[in-house]
Amino acid sequence: MARVDIPDYTYVNARVRAMRAHLLTRDFFMRLVEAEDFNAIHSLLDQSIYRREINEALVLNPEKPRYDYALSKNLYAALMKIYNSVGGKPRRLVEILYSRYDVDNIKAVIRGKKGDATPSEIMEIVVPVGNLRKETLGEMARAREILDVINVMRAHGAKYATPLESHYERFVRQNRDVSVLELALDKFHFQDAISRLEGKDPNVALTRQILRSEIDIRNISTLVRIRGFKLEDNEVLNLVIPGGTLEPKDFLYLQRLGDLSEIVSEYPDPRFKEVLEKALGEYQEKDIVAFDQELYHELIREGVGMSNVDVLGIGVIIGYMWAKQCEIMNLRIILKGKELGRADVDIKSDLFFVEPVAQEVH
Repeated sequence: MARVDIPDYTYVNARVRAMRAHLLTRDFFMRLVEAEDFNAIHSLLDQSIYRREINEALVLNPEKPRYDYALSKNLYAALMKIYNSVGGKPRRLVEILYSRYDVDNIKAVIRGKKGDATPSEIMEIVVPVGNLRKETLGEMARAREILDVINVMRAHGAKYATPLESHYERFVRQNRDVSVLELALDKFHFQDAISRLEGKDPNVALTRQILRSEIDIRNISTLVRIRGFKLEDNEVLNLVIPGGTLEPKDFLYLQRLGDLSEIVSEYPDPRFKEVLEKALGEYQEKDIVAFDQELYHELIREGVGMSNVDVLGIGVIIGYMWAKQCEIMNLRIILKGKELGRADVDIKSDLFFVEPVAQEVH
């Protein structure tokens, strides 16, 4: 696709609004869940923006269609359509927003190597819209060991190789715990992304806001997991990703409390109070997953809501990105749930929607 180098948001936002019209509605998702079998699901998806990718997955492997690959490919096409519609400052902000996919892709490769996934299985879930292109990710996926993955990144000049190299020995010492590398990657990513946001432009401010919210979500998730652990203060503080709204001293204080109820009660930022209280109410049934789920839903809610905050700037793009991410998440829940034979009521309970619902799919 030819790149349109327009240095403002007029053209791209018009395209994004047109793309929003193709987002699936709540009613469409309910019909997917209630479909009798996969043939009925495929018939429904054949009426949607996913038609091409789903049909390709069926042709390539009728017995076991590669749904993950189909969804990732559709997401890639949507995000690249946006990227190819911007120029100037808007493109620089879009590149910063898309850098989260570099991090997700690297994590997918690292986890894949840890779990003995095949290169093709790893490549099914990557979305190569960042600086790491498909060819580089393919080479990383084919590497034998995690150290080889890092070496491939270094050979291609990928900046993310630096934090991974500097923490590799620690990763080995800690029983090859991939969370060591993932934390180093997250810290580097957010510091790098935020450092590239200069000035007080409203579009820069919105981009910074969504990045800070991602940092907050990750820090809260970490806090919930390490609550009550007997760790030295420096060990606790090392787990904090800088740049969020939670001060390190508050993180340390909350970690020492140990009890989830107390942590929720004492959490200083009122924005997350309701979310944390809801997660606490679901904790007995879902365990820690309740917090991850509710926090991620809040992030989606905030991201999608930015479409209304800034209708003439980057907010429209951020809103669509998170709405599309939510759509992909719901489709994965349904397709995997159907594959595993889960009850419709259980699948429905895991779906998440942000109101107002998008326009009906054409």
